[in-house]
Amino acid sequence: MLPVVLKSKYAFHALLWLLNPDVVLDIGSMDGADSKRFRSLLRTSDIVAFEANPDNFSRISSDAEISQKRIRVVNQLISCKEGQQSFFIQRPDNSKLSSNRGTSSALPRTEPGMLNEEIHINSIRIDSFLKNNYPNATKVAMWVDVEGFAYEVLESMQGSTDHIHLIHVEVETKECWPGQKLEVDVLRLLENMGYMLLAHGQNDVQRDLILASKSWYNSDDRAHIDRMLSIVRWGGPTLSRILSVFPS
Repeated sequence: MLPVVLKSKYAFHALLWLLNPDVVLDIGSMDGADSKRFRSLLRTSDIVAFEANPDNFSRISSDAEISQKRIRVVNQLISCKEGQQSFFIQRPDNSKLSSNRGTSSALPRTEPGMLNEEIHINSIRIDSFLKNNYPNATKVAMWVDVEGFAYEVLESMQGSTDHIHLIHVEVETKECWPGQKLEVDVLRLLENMGYMLLAHGQNDVQRDLILASKSWYNSDDRAHIDRMLSIVRWGGPTLSRILSVFPS
């Protein structure tokens, strides 16, 4: 199938509801808002929000709604390398500027008016995390928003591809972080892992992709997947609201 162009978050919501995964990994959660939305669609799935920025992690952890919705919050960096790793928090270089909580990354970026504060944080692979924490999970979905570091995050799932069936990932088509991997690299990596592109967002430089494992797409759910994508093209927000009334 040819990938459709749409507002990808609504497509992910619909496919997440359809898959009804055992575990959802929200990687680069920032404020936990997406994890909360996932809970509205899923009654029993384990939801894990990864946030490497300690400031963001502290805010998420103190959010009472996060606990009420049974969302696990982890202050670790997902990477293909395990152990201590550099992470760069963007700070304004004067008090007149405000910081963007979502721009910190494992890759340093030069941006006018901003400074990079380097910290060191423990990193872990996706396949190791799933094996150690959710060894019985057979259906996993991932939402990845990691500011130029997507390739390295996805590379770390090599040992769990049999179980990861749905991926939403933000990528760049042009270099925004020096030395980063681009959309073409991410797509090549995931195709070699057995995934196919279902949809992408409308932006030209930084956009979201939705991919499904070929094993899931070619299962009995294929017609339902295609139908969901078709509905989302014309009524994504409405479908997302309806599905939250009848969570999986």
